[in-house]
Amino acid sequence: SKNLIVVGGSCINSAAASLVGGAYCDTAWTTATGVGTGQFLIKKYSSGIAGNSFALLVAGYEASDTVNAVTYLTTKTVDTSVGGIGTTSTAALTAFA
Repeated sequence: SKNLIVVGGSCINSAAASLVGGAYCDTAWTTATGVGTGQFLIKKYSSGIAGNSFALLVAGYEASDTVNAVTYLTTKTVDTSVGGIGTTSTAALTAFA
């Protein structure tokens, strides 16, 4: 009954896999999410896991990108109702359309 923050990509995190629809790795992750090398994702899913109201997915293409996503989320003002794809090298987040 609680909201969740899910950290890590679907390749290694079963909760993330539930959100994105599969345990995607590498190019399959890019196809499923639009997130490629050197990028990260911050996205709210209203249909969460285990009956919660929502789940916020914070994940990168690689582990270092996930670390950058967490840093971005904890140090910037992020509209989690919109979410977006961030670029690790520029520390910028482009909101979803």
